[in-house]
Amino acid sequence: MESMGGAYARAIEEATKEFQAAVPAVMAEASGVEFREAQAPGETSVFKVPLMDSVLDITYPEGAVTSDGKGAVVAIVVVTLHYLARSVGLLDLSEPVRFAGLPGASAYAGAFRSHTEVPLLQRFGEDGAGFVAAVSALGGVPDGGEAYPEVAWEVPFFPHLPLGVRLGLAEDAMPAECVITFPRRCGFVYHVEDLAVIGELFAARLLEVAEAALGAEGHAEPVRLITLFSRVEADLMVAKLRSAEIEAIVQPEALSVVFGLTMDGHARLHVLVRPEDLAEARGVLDTEGVP
Repeated sequence: MESMGGAYARAIEEATKEFQAAVPAVMAEASGVEFREAQAPGETSVFKVPLMDSVLDITYPEGAVTSDGKGAVVAIVVVTLHYLARSVGLLDLSEPVRFAGLPGASAYAGAFRSHTEVPLLQRFGEDGAGFVAAVSALGGVPDGGEAYPEVAWEVPFFPHLPLGVRLGLAEDAMPAECVITFPRRCGFVYHVEDLAVIGELFAARLLEVAEAALGAEGHAEPVRLITLFSRVEADLMVAKLRSAEIEAIVQPEALSVVFGLTMDGHARLHVLVRPEDLAEARGVLDTEGVP
């Protein structure tokens, strides 16, 4: 069986070939990004690609993807190269669709739900204000201009690929719910595996922004208790910790394109707790010595 490292390398190699085969000016216009062509020997041509609240640099024709001078993770490298190579212009959310409604998504729908919408629901289900602050920090705009979690928010993941997100808070007998939506046409432009990872990256960034905000308010950022490869096992651990009155969350990590969502055992999930609860949490789970 091919190693996961080999599979990642192959995914990047194939995405880079597709990127190199496209015309830079066409890619820039179709994707809504800036292309700075080299003007002198020794200079490098670069695409400037906004990604939520950051900007990526992608060299042409090499296809090296960096952010603030640091190499991007595999998931970001592949989806960004595919975005540049495959974009066809601005997509909009006039006809939003959930991931399960995209062409070819049925096989991945359960994994997408557990890796994206469920973590957001767990974190924001009782914190509408935190949700509004986090989604606003990523450039989200609420439908109708009213900044409430229950309305649909549009967030520019890439310039021509917005995502929608809505948090329904619990009310009476109705449980809380979180929904991520995509432009209907995007399922005919980009691979469904890329869209799955894009949703996962979006959810992970929302969680990171929310936790950073807590840290800025004087709360210590959560620390990793353990890393797992099973969503069921991670949820069971969080439930056990919460039953012991220890706050914990699951933070998914999008490190692969197809593999993180379609091959069980390769999607890393971090269980996070407050620093002051780390020792007690290890005792509850009997995980002393876990790195």
